[in-house]
Formats: sequence, C-alpha cells, structure tokens
Amino acid sequence: MTQSAIIAIIVIAFTILAIIIILVQTPEESKPTLHYEKNFSILSAMERSFLKVLEPMLGDKYIIYAKVRLADIIKIRPMPDHELSADTQSRINNTTVSFVLCNTWDHSIVGVIDLANKTRTANDDDMPDDFIDNAAHEAELPLVRVPSRLQYNPEDIGDILANKIELPKQPADNADANRYGDCPSCGEPLTLLKAKHGENIGKYFLGCSNYPECKYLSLLNDNETESTLATAPQPSVADKPTGPKETT
Repeated sequence: MTQSAIIAIIVIAFTILAIIIILVQTPEESKPTLHYEKNFSILSAMERSFLKVLEPMLGDKYIIYAKVRLADIIKIRPMPDHELSADTQSRINNTTVSFVLCNTWDHSIVGVIDLANKTRTANDDDMPDDFIDNAAHEAELPLVRVPSRLQYNPEDIGDILANKIELPKQPADNADANRYGDCPSCGEPLTLLKAKHGENIGKYFLGCSNYPECKYLSLLNDNETESTLATAPQPSVADKPTGPKETT
C-alpha cells in the first residue's frame, strides 16, 4: 500500500470519526418541543350541528356569537354596601354560554341560547345550569335551553326559540315581500320596524332591508299603525329619515 493511499484512508477515518462525535454530542433535547396544536373547530360537533339549523332560521335579523363569557353579557347591579363574593365573581368570569344573539344594528343583546349538558369547566358540579338561569332571570335576559344532540329538527328549534326570542317573519309569498315599497336610496324592499326605546318608542318606521349597507330609515305618519299597514301596500313615510339608533 502506497503512502498516499494510507494518508487517504486516515483522512477518511478522521472524517467519519468527526461526524460520529458531532452526532453523539448533539442531544435530542436540543430540538424544539412543541406543546400546542390547533383545535379542529372552536365549536363541538353538537354546536356546529345546531348552528347550521339556527343560521338560516334567523337570517339577517340577528348576529350570532358563540362561546361567550357570562361576564360579557351581564354585570353586577351597583348596590350600596354590596360586596360580591370571590366565588360568584369567579363563576361569572369562567362561565360560558353556547350562543348569544345580538341586533345587527348596534350589537345590543337580544337573548342567549345554551345547549344543555355541555362541558363548561373541568368540574361540572362547580357550574350548575341553575347559576346561569338565575343570573339571566335577574338580568331580564331571555335564555333558551336546548338539549344537546348531534342532529336538530328546524321545526322543533323554531318552536323552542319562539317562546322567548322574536324570530324573523317569513313572507307568505313573493308579493308580500315587497308590500312596503322600495327603498328610495338603493331600491331594495323596505321592512316594517317598531321603535322599542328612545323618544319615538312605540312608533313605526320603514327601514331598508339592505341594512347595514343602506341605512335608510323613515318615521311613519302618526295615523298609521301596524293594523292599517296590513292593508296598505305602500304606506307613506316622513320626509326626513331618522338615524337607526332611534329604533333600537
């Protein structure tokens, strides 16, 4: 064997040895350990099934929020010499409800839908449904309890919700869909509204069905009521539109 061959073998041997030393000295712990992974969905299978029934039922009447903290929808009434226990505050902060319905105009809270028998905390015994029911009752917040299941019947859900939450009225036919005329601003059909708060409480308005893209809103004449409008295909409106806040 020639000297050059011996040198080549030695170089190769040292190279292999160096690689082995590097591999041995590199601990597996140096690789980053990943502690988290993405959930498939923010909703459970039962919640997703219920939402598929609920969304077409409500249409554009309400905005639906899922998994909302109780602390985001109710607050403690200010009372003199009233101290809230740490346990009660913790319950309010850590309790969630399945769905909250809000008006599309101002996101004001309309009602709560809670699926029964769902997990809220690590220990279900610490968060009975009675706590949510009592809090909603005192806050005068409509709450609908719906049994959890993998499939829902739209008619059954509609009957349950109708007892506490105002559902959109479905037009009997296409002719009734445009009974109040077209919006003078964008041409979409007008819908009948009734003010629930503010200086115009109890009065009727005509609003654009294309809200919030179109914010047209007009106060009806004083002599027009819901009964007279039922037989009037295109009631007259006031000259000056008013802001949508007056109807909330």
